[in-house]
Amino acid sequence: MKKQTMLMGVLFFIMVIASPGFAAYHHEGENDSDKFISVYPDKAGTKLDHCALCHSGGQYTNKKGKLVSLGSCQWCHYTYGYDAGGNILDTMNAYGKAYHDNGRNTAAIRAIENIDSDGDGYTNIEEIDAARYPGNSADDPGKITAPFRIYTKAQLKALGTHTQFMLMNTSRSGDFYAEYTGVPMEDLLNNAGILPTATGILVYAPDGWSQYHPLEIDPDPELYHVNGTYPDSVYYYNAEADTALNPSIGWCDYSAPSCQGRKPMDPIVNSNGLKMILAYAREGQNMDPGILNLDNKLDGEGPFRVVPPQKNPNAPDQSSTAGDQNVIWHYDFDWDHNAGASSRTVTIIKVEPLPEGTTDIDVLEAGWAFVDQEKVIIYGALDGTDSNGNGVLDSEEADGTKDFDQDGTPDYMETDCARVCQANGGEKVFMHTSAGAFANAQSLNADDPAIPQNGKPDMDFPYATVKFDITGLAPGQTVNVTMVFPGDIPVTARYYKIDPANGWHEMSFGDNDGDNTITLTLTDGDPMTDADGQQDGTISDPGAIALSSQPLSSSTDSGGGGGCFIATAAYGSKMEPHVKLLRDFRDQFLLDNALGKYFVRNYYRYSLPTADFIAKHGSIRAIVRLSLLPLVGMSWVALKMGLFVATGLILFFSFGMIGLIRLWRKREKD
Repeated sequence: MKKQTMLMGVLFFIMVIASPGFAAYHHEGENDSDKFISVYPDKAGTKLDHCALCHSGGQYTNKKGKLVSLGSCQWCHYTYGYDAGGNILDTMNAYGKAYHDNGRNTAAIRAIENIDSDGDGYTNIEEIDAARYPGNSADDPGKITAPFRIYTKAQLKALGTHTQFMLMNTSRSGDFYAEYTGVPMEDLLNNAGILPTATGILVYAPDGWSQYHPLEIDPDPELYHVNGTYPDSVYYYNAEADTALNPSIGWCDYSAPSCQGRKPMDPIVNSNGLKMILAYAREGQNMDPGILNLDNKLDGEGPFRVVPPQKNPNAPDQSSTAGDQNVIWHYDFDWDHNAGASSRTVTIIKVEPLPEGTTDIDVLEAGWAFVDQEKVIIYGALDGTDSNGNGVLDSEEADGTKDFDQDGTPDYMETDCARVCQANGGEKVFMHTSAGAFANAQSLNADDPAIPQNGKPDMDFPYATVKFDITGLAPGQTVNVTMVFPGDIPVTARYYKIDPANGWHEMSFGDNDGDNTITLTLTDGDPMTDADGQQDGTISDPGAIALSSQPLSSSTDSGGGGGCFIATAAYGSKMEPHVKLLRDFRDQFLLDNALGKYFVRNYYRYSLPTADFIAKHGSIRAIVRLSLLPLVGMSWVALKMGLFVATGLILFFSFGMIGLIRLWRKREKD
């Protein structure tokens, strides 16, 4: 029997894990959720603000005698019907029934607070306070989140690319050859920190479909393993099977570009062999994201699909439902139909067994947001160690060679350090705080739903966004955060803070001298540098480095720390025309070459104290303005006539000045 399962009702708070901005799902025309939120307003937007609060999934037996399980939404549509012809009570869990039986109003919600609807040993109000479902005994306050890692598509690509051409052999829906690209599942699990005690994985689609895979090779021909490689195969082609030549009786699609040029029985050669992969591309293109069609079934296969090759390679056989089996490759139940174990639109991978005292995430209710965001979550039997408690597991952060403060303790064990993988797939970003401890550190793409979009500038964000909290501070305390990026930060870069109230707003930052390090000064309770704006001993700091999408020469502002310090001090404003002219010269003639960048980097490194001194003394400012005039003039000539002309004029005047000095000295001697 094929080990395919449909799991229902194992509920947990992935919405809280994935995004604080999770949008509540309310069915059209219902107002029970509004009544619940009127009693518990702090639960708005949480996982309890959803149909699953009162409704459960269910099971039915299909025409082939197989038991099929559905999530709460699909079960309601199946049982109650789009025409409301069924019994709504058949869709409710124990909490929903108690709410219904007590009057289905706000008074009913209060009336059932102190009972234990799901019989898990916790009253309804205790579970609601803990953001757990009071109608699901598998979700209670006594359990904690199983260790998890969330990956974006870009992060998956950064783990390494594996491309393989292979047959996808189905039982009914039509066979096809295709080239899939993705990350080997074995490599992905190792990166996530899989434990030695792990035995297998359950792969979930957002509609609740799941597929089991053992880690190692299993004698059962229908269990496709994670680790290692699969046997090579040959290219089985026959005109009778080709759907392009025989639309009515053909059963195999050979139209993929990767099929071109292949001949019948050619060996299929894949670099590094055939492996189980989490695919993110087919024929070099993104896969269509999965959606539920009008028949409540999944269409599409993206953004991710688990692709297991055949364990026992064979030709594509005729569909089991075809009336004509008198063909070259008729349907054979015992042949390898690997496509049936290839889960589409994968959003969740559970590593079994779960660690003791942990609970599942919501495989049936929470996956659709990940489809839109192109994310996948891996949870379960993973190393959940977070040595410094900053929210980043050691499997992501640990590197014993990194010691920022050179105190002999690796950064991943220091509470004042955090190192996160960029959401856009780039190398890690490091952070150090002068006081307090990091918590909840993570990287999110700039367009992630968890990031407010109001006021977002039309700029590029090369290092995505970085979110973190700094805890353990005195109310109102100020800290300095050092951020080290995997690449140099241009002196024209800007830094944007992000919060729900102010949206994206620019803030100044220090140490912007063209290298890979910047500093932020953050104050607890300051609404411009602390996202929650409260003096509570915790600073919340989502933010991002931003670069203009226009050429550097069009920039008129350094965005905090990148201006001409001495000229600004002398003229009094970075927008003064002379300062702007010098800045334009820098952008056009210095920042486009290594020597110029070296000069600018050192200028910003050593000029700030001098600029501070000049700014405080009016008489010196006048002298500096006068001394800058030749440089301003040369910059004007270079910008208007080109650097060659400016260099020529400089040489002309220099030699002319030397000649005049020599002539003057000669006359003095005479």
